[in-house]
Amino acid sequence: MTERLDKQHRYPWEVIELAVTWYQRDNLTYRAVSDKLMQHGVEVSHKTVFEWVQKFGEVVSRKPKRAARERSSGMQVEESYVKVNGEWKYMYRSTDSKGNMVNAVLRSRRNLASARSFLKRATEDN
Repeated sequence: MTERLDKQHRYPWEVIELAVTWYQRDNLTYRAVSDKLMQHGVEVSHKTVFEWVQKFGEVVSRKPKRAARERSSGMQVEESYVKVNGEWKYMYRSTDSKGNMVNAVLRSRRNLASARSFLKRATEDN
């Protein structure tokens, strides 16, 4: 059994992985990644993003890169209930047909409007 890398962190691994991926792939600054996460409902300081990149950057970069893919509708969306910073949040996550995470967002309430806004944003990104 492999040891969890994010054992001592308050955010789920998917959020950490997404932040590090954005930093590496899109060549963004730590503040830009923090602002982008804020748009998705995740409040993280740029210092935390820096620490994640230092700690998990090599692990995330070793993962197989997404192959150049055609745009397809083979996207899956899932909803989870996770504890972040002592509070329970709803995490919406979309993955493509190969299992690569496309987008993730945390919401404090579970309602139709938040699900629709995430689905709209995820389909625009994909």
